[in-house]
Amino acid sequence: MTDYRIIDLENFSRKDYYGYFMSVDTRYEMTVKIDVTQAVKKCKDEFINFYAYTIFNLVQSANEIPNFRYGHLDGQLVEWQELVPTFTSFNQETTSFYSLWLEKLTDYQAVDREYKKLTKEYAHTTAIAPQESVPANVINISAIPWVHFDHFSSYSGAVKNDLTPMITIGKYERVGTQLLMPVNIKVHHATVDEYHVSLFFKALQEHMNLE
Repeated sequence: MTDYRIIDLENFSRKDYYGYFMSVDTRYEMTVKIDVTQAVKKCKDEFINFYAYTIFNLVQSANEIPNFRYGHLDGQLVEWQELVPTFTSFNQETTSFYSLWLEKLTDYQAVDREYKKLTKEYAHTTAIAPQESVPANVINISAIPWVHFDHFSSYSGAVKNDLTPMITIGKYERVGTQLLMPVNIKVHHATVDEYHVSLFFKALQEHMNLE
């Protein structure tokens, strides 16, 4: 488990917002289409898996914004030092998805290597979560590579006031001179406002544009 600090709610800068939105359990989502033209070229040139590269940049972008790193641990609000990704993969034989997770790695090449290792190891799994227990400091990532969507919605009421960010990406398609990929993010309003989501998408676009 990563390091964290316990938030003193009495002196928390979002005290009123946290209290109100926790009381009504308000979550919201936003879908934005990201230009991945440069990222696709980079991955092809360097023989990098595009999904692995995207996972790296999604987590890097979220970790840059403290509001995304809030979570609950033993009934307390904490700020994780960093988030690590869970991500869906696909069993081609059973046409069923399963979920894996990665330790936070320092660069996209390392993420690419670990991603390829894990997906090869668990390619034939029939378990929904074949690895050992998932860390608490996660950001959930899933992919729908068959559909270029304008909006995506999925909610679970199993965990009340869950602060874990959830991201779903879709198929990228050419629009004019660009390759655009839909990215849907779900967050809890107790800790994340629309302003912070806009910062996330700005950071993500910048990272995906790096040569």
